[in-house]
Parts: sequence; C-alpha cells; structure tokens
Amino acid sequence: MSRKGGVFMRVHLPGNGGMTMVENTFIDRFMPAASGDFVKIYLYLLRCVQEGHTDVTVSQIADALNYTEADVKRALGYWKRMRMLDFDDDSDSGDRMSAGPVVMSSGSVAAAPAGTASSGAASSDSVSSGSKIMEFRPAQPQKSPSRDEISSVFFVAETYLGRLLTTTEQRTLLYFMTDLGMDADLIDFLLEYCVSKNHTSFHYIQKVAQNWYQEGIRTVEQARSEGSLFKNEYFEIFRSLGIQGRVPTPAETEYMDRWLGEYAFTTDLICKACERTILQIGKAQFSYTDSILRSWHENNVRSLPDVEKLDRLHAQTASQVQGRQAAARTASAGRFVNFEPSENNWDDLAMQVMQAQDADPMRKSQES
Repeated sequence: MSRKGGVFMRVHLPGNGGMTMVENTFIDRFMPAASGDFVKIYLYLLRCVQEGHTDVTVSQIADALNYTEADVKRALGYWKRMRMLDFDDDSDSGDRMSAGPVVMSSGSVAAAPAGTASSGAASSDSVSSGSKIMEFRPAQPQKSPSRDEISSVFFVAETYLGRLLTTTEQRTLLYFMTDLGMDADLIDFLLEYCVSKNHTSFHYIQKVAQNWYQEGIRTVEQARSEGSLFKNEYFEIFRSLGIQGRVPTPAETEYMDRWLGEYAFTTDLICKACERTILQIGKAQFSYTDSILRSWHENNVRSLPDVEKLDRLHAQTASQVQGRQAAARTASAGRFVNFEPSENNWDDLAMQVMQAQDADPMRKSQES
C-alpha cells in the first residue's frame, strides 16, 4: 500500500504464476541506457534460462516477442558487448541455441559505465547472420563486501574528502567493490592518489578506478608501480599537438588530468581542441587548449556534434554583431553636421580693427 497526493492506493498482486529474478545492478546501471527492445529480449531470455528452457532458438525468441531475427541478433550482440552474457557462435549448428545460466559479469559496469552505452549504435556483428547457436557461459560471481568493509570504505572516503558522502557517491564506492573487485586497501590508495592531485570530484575518481580495472590493476602494489594512469591518452594528446620525443611535464599532466578526469572529455574532443590550438596560434600551448576545453565544459559540450552546434551559435552571434556595427557606421556616414550661425557682426569687427590700427603710434611712425 502506498500513498500519493493524499490518496491511499492498495496494490493487489496476482497469484503466483512463476517469477524471474532480475539483479538490481541490471535495473540501476544497464536498463536506463539500453533500448526498450533490448531490455525485453534480455528479460525473456533470462526467464527461459531460469525456468530451465535450455533448448531455445533465435527464431523462437523472435516469434514470442514479435521481433525479427535480426532484432534478436542485435540485442544479443549488444548485451554481449555490455558483458551481461556471453556466447559462442556455431555456423554449422543451425538455428538452435543451447543456453546455460545467465548471470551478471563482474566486469560489466566497467566495460559500459552508466550513461555511456548507446543502444542505437548496437550492431549484430557479434551474431553472424549464418550462425544462430549460442552457448551461454556463466560469468564469475560478484564479490559481496561485508558490512564492516563497506563502513570502513565510507569512513575513509569521508575523511579524505572532509565531508559526508552523498547517496550517489556511496553507490559509486559500492560499484568499485562489487563490479570492479576493488578491496578496501586499493580504494584507500585510490582516494589518497586522487586527493594528492587536488582532484576530489567523483567523476575523476571513477575514471581512475575504471582505468585501473582495464589495465588489470588489482592490488596497491600494482597501482604504485603504475607510472601513468592516463599514459595512452597523454601521448595521443601529445600527437595532436605535434609534440614528440618527450614525456609530459607535471604542469602538462595536471592540464590533461583535468580534461580527462574533472571535465570527463573523450580523447576525440580533447584532440579537436588541440587541432584548433595549432590552427589559431600556430603552436602547442596547453593554456590556450585549456581555455577552449573550459569553454566547452561550461557550455555542456559532450561530443563533436555539440562542438559543431556551439560553433554555429557563435557564428550566428558574430554575424548579428557585425551587422549592427555596419548599420551604425552607415548611419554615421550619412549624417549632416549642422553648424549654428554666428551672431557676430562682421562689419563692426572690421571697423574696430581699422580704428585700432589708426590709434597705434608705432604703425604711424613706420608709415611716415
């Protein structure tokens, strides 16, 4: 029973017709980013697996949900890329699909953080048109941290940040422990590292954590030995600026950490700003590139199409300003200057000059 707008609502559940268990991680992190069709296909397949229906074909899924087989293949390919399930293709086995337990992958969120997956970009490359048998392999079970471990991590984070954690930040730390498999010591070192670089934004902290996961860093010792957290991105940015043959200076590293972490820009966007720097001032200058990226960050630019949209807006604004300035110059050039008529009597002035000359003794002696 719930209450909404002062009106009580009593919810009646139907009789038990069987249940399908769905993990909260799927609902919280994956479902919002996926298309509705992909979610429906995943839920249907999950139900089949949990009920023991291992003899399922692509065509059966398509018929049950009124989709084409191509739709089903695209969905399976999408969820495989998200590491929500795994399968092998066998082009010689016809249309049959043998299914095993479908569970959440421990690395699924790291492969596709919430908000970055694009269901529209999903393709059916992972499921070829001629191969329709899929054997699903169970992934490693997720780590379940104890209550004491969770409390310890929260306390350490609040100590480093000097404030209480928000609910979103607490969930992010739990994501580090469950999905990325980070223990309390590694999270402690992660927070120490980020705060030592004056980065307390959880966007930056999460970026570093995901980078460690992708590079196989699982212990504090491995993290300490890692010389550069964004080394691949560093040198890609260097190439865009035409810099070769040296490593980044601490000041340059600070700039790039801000772009990659605090601003959370992709390397495509950063390299675009580097190209504009070279075109506009003819040399590599990190402060100039930073001014471009800071402007994009303030204008909520997140992709190259956003840059094009902002450029059009600036061009339109500049055109309007130039038009107003040209109109002002034209109006100024066509304006007559009116002089007030003089009130002096020129005849009287001439008579006064002549009288002054007659009265001047020096002038009279010279004339004589």
